[in-house]
Amino acid sequence: MSTSLLCNEQLPLLRGEGRYIDDIEISNMLHVAFVRSPYAHARINKINTDAAKMQPGVIAVLSGLNIHSDIQPIRPLLENPGFQATNWYPMAWDKVRYVGEAVAVIVASDRYLAEDAAEHVLIEYEPLPVIDSAATGMLADSARVHDTLGSNILLETQSGLDKDDAAFKQGDIKVSGSFRHPRVTGIPIENCGVIADYRGETNELTLWSSTQIPHLLRDALSESLGLSTHQIRVIAPDVGGGFGIKMQALPEEIVVSHLAKKLHRPVKWTQDRMENIKASFHARDALVEAELSANTDGTIVGLRAKAICDVGAYNSFPLTAGLEPFTIGSALAGPYDFEHYSYEGYAVATNKCPMGAYRGVGFVLGPMVMEGLLDQLSQKIGMDPALLRKKNLAQSTDFPFKSPAGPIYDSGDYPALLDLALEESDYPVWRNLQIEARNEGRMLGIGMSCFIEMTGMGRDTYRKRGMVNIPAFDAARLEVNRHGHIEAFVSTPSQGQGQKTTFAQLISSALGAPLDVIKVHLGDTATTPYGSGTFASRSLVSGGGALLKAAEQLQDKLVKIAAAHWKVSDTELQYVDGRILHPSQKSEHLNLEDIANLAYTPFQELPSNVEPGLSAHVSYNPPPAVSSAAVHIALVEVDKNTYEVKIKDYVVAEDCGNKVNQAIVEGQVRGGITQGIGIALWEELSYDSEGQ
Repeated sequence: MSTSLLCNEQLPLLRGEGRYIDDIEISNMLHVAFVRSPYAHARINKINTDAAKMQPGVIAVLSGLNIHSDIQPIRPLLENPGFQATNWYPMAWDKVRYVGEAVAVIVASDRYLAEDAAEHVLIEYEPLPVIDSAATGMLADSARVHDTLGSNILLETQSGLDKDDAAFKQGDIKVSGSFRHPRVTGIPIENCGVIADYRGETNELTLWSSTQIPHLLRDALSESLGLSTHQIRVIAPDVGGGFGIKMQALPEEIVVSHLAKKLHRPVKWTQDRMENIKASFHARDALVEAELSANTDGTIVGLRAKAICDVGAYNSFPLTAGLEPFTIGSALAGPYDFEHYSYEGYAVATNKCPMGAYRGVGFVLGPMVMEGLLDQLSQKIGMDPALLRKKNLAQSTDFPFKSPAGPIYDSGDYPALLDLALEESDYPVWRNLQIEARNEGRMLGIGMSCFIEMTGMGRDTYRKRGMVNIPAFDAARLEVNRHGHIEAFVSTPSQGQGQKTTFAQLISSALGAPLDVIKVHLGDTATTPYGSGTFASRSLVSGGGALLKAAEQLQDKLVKIAAAHWKVSDTELQYVDGRILHPSQKSEHLNLEDIANLAYTPFQELPSNVEPGLSAHVSYNPPPAVSSAAVHIALVEVDKNTYEVKIKDYVVAEDCGNKVNQAIVEGQVRGGITQGIGIALWEELSYDSEGQ
């Protein structure tokens, strides 16, 4: 089915006609600016808003204390004995727990006046001890981020064997290391933003948000604001990138919704870049200590590891602080086949911005750790790194393959993938170039990584993790009108990945309909069915899976209607390429438009088990996980004097399963590589000992 087709959804964006949050204007709309804490940990002793209220254009000034009793805190849950929940009030009212936490909000006639007035809010803080790292937070005598909790460890998880199991004494050689991934964030081109409009006469709230999770955001708003979900409509318009940081409920979304309800006027907040960096959601910030045991011939015997994740001040909705520890644990073994595995993971609260998802999540730590250990082992036993990896990869005959870390991989041919990468990179030539460079005193290195990413996880995976607030299924509704025109409503919105194109292609292929009669609707809880959203590479697996199942239901109904029309058994008919052939008169056929007309006309008698009209609604629970795999090889030179890094060549062999749209797949791969290079070489959110 793979094609590089571009659909109409890209054209408005290319012409600069996209409709993002900041492009939306509503009559009589107010604007807000937030006052944020300059301290990482402090008690709020006093807030004086008198001067701010007197500034031009100001409609209202509210502190966290003013709204404390009106809004329930963000409190996602995790069914796990090692988990501690946290109360995250949308604006701090007694204590601040990270730099950038909102403590007051200005409502004004425009954003500029709101920002000017924010400078007139006077706050008296009493600084408290700062927990500046996960290592500090884990100490028994450490200060607490949350006074009501017994420790700063928000989650403790363990899988596999006990770390002291005798199995880890096996193996002739041990290599070990500490691997730290820095704290980073997605930094999409479009910052976060929200518009809330409350209609008192109907008691209904409409929210436009740059979100990846419209239905789950609606759940969060319902819990915090005390409104029923049927009173809340969430719309995700064009989204200028999310990468995971827009899949959490923002405290600002709740505050802006409350203000619209309180003031009975539309209210808008558009995040600026500094707010985005300080107070959106961060990711990674993990230290993994690992040891690999192996035999002298390079055969891996076992891996044991401990991950300590700095998750910031609060659990985020809906994933909680367990996202990184859980995912790292399932990712460390990668595509390799060995017997013994032990893992323990910790999510530790600190006085930093809360953690959320970011592209790849813990699967980034898997290759970082395992490939680093394999390089050490390669040097220790004098075996070529590629040969060592190939010796330990799961074989194509092993599938479905159960990873030592627990997940079951559905399909793949990892040795062939490695061979392809080696061939495309001309690996022997690279090694010769490396020898020549070393002889000349230049630092030329070859990096190699074989890895797995589990995508589109279903209910089984999230149930095992205990993540209560993620439904882990998606849904689709297909409607065909009497002219054969098709509308699709899917629960997975777009964050710029071209879903409308790929979903339309799926429908076109399944129903044999031309693309110009297909319209796809996304990102509106009033029209699309309930589902999880777009994250963890789930849209095509989960949303697309629901679409295909809905198309199967429609095909079955089309056959039954055609059978009723011809007065034959439906077992004699088959829907192929958009039409059904008459069983005895091959020249006679019914196409989609013909059958659709029969479905809607009262003149066609239908069987008792067939409803009039043509529609199908399917909720789809994908497999526990679908495994994609890749091999990356990079030729990199580092200047010995300046440490400038030059990427001389880079090769990727990617197994992503069936491709629906070649251009979009290539864009995803290139985008992922670019973000990976950015993180590796330039990007880190650094904090000092005072949480700044």
